[in-house]
Amino acid sequence: MKVAVIGSGSWGTALALKSVMAGNETILYCRTPEMAEAIQHNHENTRYLPGVEIPLTLQTSSDLQFVMTDANIVLMVTPSVYVRSTLATLRPFMKEGMIFVLASKGVERETGKLLTTVMTEELEGSGCHIAVLSGPNHAEEVGRGLPAASSVAAASLDIAEIVQQALHTSDFRIYTNDDLIGIELAAATKNVIALAAGICDGLKLGDNCKALLLTRGLHEMTRFGIALGANKDTYAGLAGMGDLIATCMSPHSRNRAAGEKLAAGESMDYIINHTYMVVEGFFAVSIIYKMATQHNIDMPITQALYQVLYEEKAPSVALHELMNRNSKVESH
Repeated sequence: MKVAVIGSGSWGTALALKSVMAGNETILYCRTPEMAEAIQHNHENTRYLPGVEIPLTLQTSSDLQFVMTDANIVLMVTPSVYVRSTLATLRPFMKEGMIFVLASKGVERETGKLLTTVMTEELEGSGCHIAVLSGPNHAEEVGRGLPAASSVAAASLDIAEIVQQALHTSDFRIYTNDDLIGIELAAATKNVIALAAGICDGLKLGDNCKALLLTRGLHEMTRFGIALGANKDTYAGLAGMGDLIATCMSPHSRNRAAGEKLAAGESMDYIINHTYMVVEGFFAVSIIYKMATQHNIDMPITQALYQVLYEEKAPSVALHELMNRNSKVESH
C-alpha cells in the first residue's frame, strides 16, 4: 500500500514513521526541495521532530505529482487554515477510491466550518473517501516509539479498517469508529479546554482546580458534541477523554503552553506573533463559542475563554466568575 503524508511538521513526520513501520511505501511531502533534501541528508527533521531518526525507507519530496501518484491513503496533516487550499492543489491528482485521512485538528477560521465539511466540499465528485484520525498523540512521543493509540473514524467501518491496518504497529494501536463528527468535534473542543488548563497551571491554582477543569471541560465538550449529532460514547474514548488528558497535562502541548503565557499577561496576538507553531485553540475558541451561542448550548468555560481572548478580561476575573456561578445538579 502507498501512503502519501501531506505536511512535514512534527505530527506529519511521526505518522510517516508509523506508516513505514507498518510496511507501507510512504512519501512525506515537504513544501520546499531544500527541506525534503535536508531530511533525507540528515535522517532527521531537525526543525519539527529533532532527535528522531528518519529511516532510509521513508521518502521525501516536494513534487506533489510524485507524492500522489498511485497513493491509496493520503494523510492530511497541515494546519487547519491550509486544509482547503491544500486539497484544491491536490485536486488534479485525486483518483476514485483514494482515502483522505484528516489528521489536523481545528475548524476553518474563515467560515467556521468543520474540516470534514471542508473536505467533503473539496473532494466532491472525486470518488474519494474521508476518514478522521485523532487521539492522545503527541508527535514527540509517537515519533520516538513510545506506546500510544489513536482512533480512526469513517462513515463506513470498512474504510476505517483500511486506515487502521495501514497505521497499526506494535507501539501505535489504532481503533476504529463510525462517529466522524464526534471524533472531529472532540479534537477541536479539547484545544479550548487545554488553553484553560494552561491558565490554571500558570496561575498555580493546584491539582484540585485542574481536575475540576478537566471534568467539567469534558462534560462541556460532550454536551456540545451531542447537540451537533455526535455519539456520547466517543467522548469517553481516545479522541475525547484520552486526548483531553494528554493535551491538558503534557509539556508538549502548545495549547496548554499558550494558556500559561496568557496567565503571565501575554496577549493572544503577542503569542501568535512570537511562535512558529500554530495554536489551534485560539481560533477554535471564537468559532466554537459562536456555534454554541447559535445553537443555544451552555458552554461556560468556552465563554470565559472567549472573554479573556477577545474582550480582554483578566483570567483571574474570568475564574472568579466561573467559580461563582449558581450551584446546580452535577449531571445538568
